[in-house]
Amino acid sequence: MYIFAVIFLSFFAFLEVFNRETVEKYRTVFVSLCFFFLVFHDGFRWETGCDWEPYSRYFENLFNYSIDRPGFELGYYFFMLPIRSITDNFSVYLVLHALLFYSCLFYAILKLSTHPFVSILLLYMVTVPIMGTNRQFLALAFYATGLVFLKDRRIFLYILTVILAFFFHRSAIVCLLIPLLYKKIKTVYLLAFLLIALIISFSGIINTLSPFLALLIADDETLRKFEVYTTLEYTNITFISTFISLARKLLWIFLLLFFENKIENKNQTYYTIFNIYFVASIFYIIFNDTMLQVFVSRGLMYYNIMEIFIVPYVLILFKDNYGKLLIMFILVGYVLISIKKGFSNYGENNDYFEPYKGLFINTDYERIDKD
Repeated sequence: MYIFAVIFLSFFAFLEVFNRETVEKYRTVFVSLCFFFLVFHDGFRWETGCDWEPYSRYFENLFNYSIDRPGFELGYYFFMLPIRSITDNFSVYLVLHALLFYSCLFYAILKLSTHPFVSILLLYMVTVPIMGTNRQFLALAFYATGLVFLKDRRIFLYILTVILAFFFHRSAIVCLLIPLLYKKIKTVYLLAFLLIALIISFSGIINTLSPFLALLIADDETLRKFEVYTTLEYTNITFISTFISLARKLLWIFLLLFFENKIENKNQTYYTIFNIYFVASIFYIIFNDTMLQVFVSRGLMYYNIMEIFIVPYVLILFKDNYGKLLIMFILVGYVLISIKKGFSNYGENNDYFEPYKGLFINTDYERIDKD
């Protein structure tokens, strides 16, 4: 399913890059095809995703909760309540969840991206390894809508969308820092930050300090998640693994840094997107292949999503020739590798995502009992 999804979305991405006239002519049709495919992909899954059991169980037992004891964030409780009042079919909820999520993300993509279909392909890459984090996906959806307000420097409206997102997942509070990242940062400072991040990564100090961070967490639910994420299997840091991860993550940054002058009419939105993605990359380097990798990646989701907007700027650097064709094939490979790497972050002995199981696909497959 995942390979088919990448091929399907890549078709529209290639068409957009090399035959933009056709895409513009049938833009509404192509966008609709991608939209409903992704809604089907997420909405009709079954027992697929990293948080399937907690959310399905919460849906079933929703009437045991109340405004005073919502179980999760209050916004999520109120979102689920009318759906649960009408039906006990979890798939109905998943479809409505997917409709809201992709409506907001597609709106942001169509408003912000220079190559929307390339961004849709990258959106799949970024989100599918964390598919099932339902509350945070809704928070991400509202945040993405807020990015459109941020583009027009309507800061107050952006902050309102972040506050709304906060009522679905508290991690959205990190988005309040994003309006500060709107100015161009000198290249020498960026390279210095990269060097510091590399030193921290190679030192292995994060794994040494990770157990002590639990002492700073007062919230029981957060502490429980911290313990779960830090006890997942992870790969010990090696020079090779760090180098490969670094090259895969920073390819786009280096291209934009060294060939920035080829991008015409750069505005505040470009620098904001670049800076947010750069911050995400720094934290990726520091925490990649550590005990905190999955835990930190949840908070960085709002920053990592900038990848779907930054890569289309890279495409502007290349002419419509074999160079751009090569970079597009590299992009598809990059997407496949990133998805596989995302799945592996949960450890080798799990089947949260593979094989993809849905209402119509792999229906007879039985997931491994995690208990």
